[in-house]
Amino acid sequence: MYFSRYARKVTILVRGNNLAATLSHYLINRITNTSNIEVLFQSQVTKLIGDTSLRQIEVTNCSDGEVQQIDTGRLFVCIGGAPNTEWAKDTNIIRDRSGYLVTGSDLLQDGHPPQCWTLERAPFFLETSVPGSFAAGDVRHGSVKRVASAVGEGAMAVTFAHKYLEETA
Repeated sequence: MYFSRYARKVTILVRGNNLAATLSHYLINRITNTSNIEVLFQSQVTKLIGDTSLRQIEVTNCSDGEVQQIDTGRLFVCIGGAPNTEWAKDTNIIRDRSGYLVTGSDLLQDGHPPQCWTLERAPFFLETSVPGSFAAGDVRHGSVKRVASAVGEGAMAVTFAHKYLEETA
């Protein structure tokens, strides 16, 4: 809604079949009734096109494979606000109340790691409560929730994984 106040056109790509699964009814009505907003369902960005700056995005419809190119100089990515961490519920990986994976110093209580922690050292910055298991980006408790931050954390996680492997070798 915010972008529609400034842009000639806003195109929202939704991987699912509708907006109701993730948005409130009043917001769906506002989107539907805003003339410069277009919603494309079952769609995803499959290519960025441009030389020194973005000129187009390629959008693929996941249900029929149709590909279209949309002229744009801007792209905002918002993949969602809920972490997909149900897989961790049956492990020793600690999650917060919202399901985000707790890492690094956030695992410490009064300076001590959780009972499930098996090493003498404190967890590395992106390390979960399972030694050698790292989390980066939006799935992590306390993360910045921005693409650039997630990319940086991913690179850091690789460095920490190497450090972990060196100490266990």
